[in-house]
Amino acid sequence: MQSNQTKSSRIASNTLYMFFRMVLVAAVSFYTSRVILQVLGVNDYGVYNIVGSIVVFLSFFKNALTNATYRYLTFELGRGDSLQLKRLFAMSINVHVILAVSLTFILLIGGAWILNSKLNIPYDRMNAANWVFRFSLITFCIEVIKTPYNSIIIAHERMSFYALTSIVEVVIKLFVVFILQIVSIDKLILYAILLTFLALIIFVWYVLYCYRFFNETRYIFYWNSSMLKNLLSYSGWSVLVNAADVSVSQSISIFLNLFFGVVANAAMGIANQVNSLINTFLSSFTISFNPQIIKSYASGNKEYFMKLLYSTSKISFLLLFLVAFPIMLNINFLLEIWLINPPDMAGKFLICIACYSLFDSFSVPLWNAVHATGNLKVHQILMSSIKIMNIPLGYMLLYNGYPATSILVLYAFLNAVCAIVRIIYLRRLIGLETIKFMKEVLLRLLLVVIISCCFPLLIGLLDINHFMRFILTSFVFVIVYILAIYFVGLSDDERYLANELIKGKILRFKKFYSEKMI
Repeated sequence: MQSNQTKSSRIASNTLYMFFRMVLVAAVSFYTSRVILQVLGVNDYGVYNIVGSIVVFLSFFKNALTNATYRYLTFELGRGDSLQLKRLFAMSINVHVILAVSLTFILLIGGAWILNSKLNIPYDRMNAANWVFRFSLITFCIEVIKTPYNSIIIAHERMSFYALTSIVEVVIKLFVVFILQIVSIDKLILYAILLTFLALIIFVWYVLYCYRFFNETRYIFYWNSSMLKNLLSYSGWSVLVNAADVSVSQSISIFLNLFFGVVANAAMGIANQVNSLINTFLSSFTISFNPQIIKSYASGNKEYFMKLLYSTSKISFLLLFLVAFPIMLNINFLLEIWLINPPDMAGKFLICIACYSLFDSFSVPLWNAVHATGNLKVHQILMSSIKIMNIPLGYMLLYNGYPATSILVLYAFLNAVCAIVRIIYLRRLIGLETIKFMKEVLLRLLLVVIISCCFPLLIGLLDINHFMRFILTSFVFVIVYILAIYFVGLSDDERYLANELIKGKILRFKKFYSEKMI
């Protein structure tokens, strides 16, 4: 049995692997996104995003089953039952294949109708849009079937694999960009085809890796109605929030298309891409601790389980804010450097979506705790009831002439409401001390944000060129932010651990340096 210190060390090690992945993915994605926007143009880029949203619309079924698969696989690893783990993996493959076939049939009928009769797409691009739809559907099916393999890798905490996979993936993406620039056929259709091949290559890569290292992934046909019932029952409650999330996000894209056209979808696509890169930084940490939350609950290690919730909730927000705030403060300057001619509204959209993600960040460990218990019913009803209000209220805002950003401000606000309600509910579910959590986590985070933002905001008012403002505000923010985290954000125990970690790094460096000198 691993000690809590060993588990924490493993989390730190996995975080380093995921951090490397984040840097690599972010660097290539910023370059490829810029080139793709230039090659496709604003209109075709907007068409790609709105067509893709149709396929993603039903992905809440996939997301719900993903949560169930990941939870049960990780739970069985925590219990150490290898036979049950092998059977569970086989059943998860069966269920995901059935889901992929079912969703394909539904989307071929309903999605094609929406695409050709309801969306605001230029007439001369309808044929290309239909081809994009077909290849996006194939890509979606591949992603659905890949889910069990992805889940088992995360459950085993093999984060080094993700770093290696990222190298493969970014190399292929660079190749995709190169082909788009030199081939003269319809670039929108070609882009969809190339992304499908990319998804297929990564899928095969996952399967080969799992087959080589995890015995439970060597598929044998197995069917267990009781296990299927458990997966579907868990997914049934999980699907509520996933359905609300996907329905809301895709409804926003459709509403923007109906009221403002494909240019607004292009701006939304850029905002989502940047926000995805910001969240990649956060995922470098969250993917590292998620398995430990479920395993510690499964093994009955309540003390370590609760400590993880407090520390990781705090650190999740702090990591995301470290990246998000300098970008939000200098968003228009950065978009102009990156894209030269960014779509209108992209900057405002990104700020709103980043705020949504910041509210989500300190909740990530909490909803993982809910999934660890397996008792989803009340939590999912509460969250989905709040989230779904985005659709009627958002439509009313745009219908009554409010600006496009109003629907995204509402989106972020309701997510903040969800975060607070979740904290209150967890008092009943897992015994979370609500007042203590708000004091030790939320209040400390608020103080850190206030202290660290004041000076950069004042500097932002100075009459200096944009580049100098970006450098100066970012530098001052990082210095003040680190000090605020150390003296205000960390508890006494966390500060002690940080000191020990720093001392250990210094001692190892001195030892390494002295050996080299000798």
